[in-house]
Amino acid sequence: MSANTKMPAFMKAMSNVAAENKVSSKVIKAKMAAKAKRAKEVSKERAEQLAEEKKAAKELAKLQKIADKEAAKQAKAEAKEAAKLEKAKAAAEAKEAKAAEKQLAKEAKALEKQQAKEAKAAEKLAAKEAKALEKQQAKEAKAAEKLAAKEAKALEKQQAKEAAKAEKKLAKEAAKAEKKLANEAAKEAAKAEKKLANEAAKAEKKKATKTEKAEAKKAAKLDRQDLIQEIVEKLGGEESKQVEVEV
Repeated sequence: MSANTKMPAFMKAMSNVAAENKVSSKVIKAKMAAKAKRAKEVSKERAEQLAEEKKAAKELAKLQKIADKEAAKQAKAEAKEAAKLEKAKAAAEAKEAKAAEKQLAKEAKALEKQQAKEAKAAEKLAAKEAKALEKQQAKEAKAAEKLAAKEAKALEKQQAKEAAKAEKKLAKEAAKAEKKLANEAAKEAAKAEKKLANEAAKAEKKKATKTEKAEAKKAAKLDRQDLIQEIVEKLGGEESKQVEVEV
């Protein structure tokens, strides 16, 4: 900066504030020393805690070993007793299963004999009933076929008459409905077109207002950045660096 250039008052004030807030090396060293001391104390406390935990773990392992030994002994005794009970249970179940199997075989043989006898009698009865039913169905089918042919002919004639009448009526109603729908569609189209025009005008106005506000905000932001850049360039050297840190 030239010696003949006079620094503005507000810039000088900013430089003084920056110099006052600057942290001295003495304060930094004191803080670092305090942190180192605290770290040493924490390390010592942690070492003592680890020693206590190691001692407790050793005692716990000793007690666990004794407990495991007792548990293994108890488990062995229980397994022996369980094997004994299981063997006796298996023998009893095998005996019961053999007796039940023998009884089931006997009952199955008797049931099979009875079912064969009943099946033979049912087959004979079904054949007799089927023959009688077949004869009756053939008689009924012939009568039904004759009646259906007569009814179908009469129905066909009636349907043709009604169809012609209905077709004429539908054509008349369709023409009337088509005319009514055309009129209603024209009215709805005009109404919708007017509504869309109003909504489009409102949207255009809202968009223009929003764009104008965004441009104003952007311009204000750019003006502020230009002012800060100008201050930084004028201060220069160490004073310029200090101002940048504070901002």
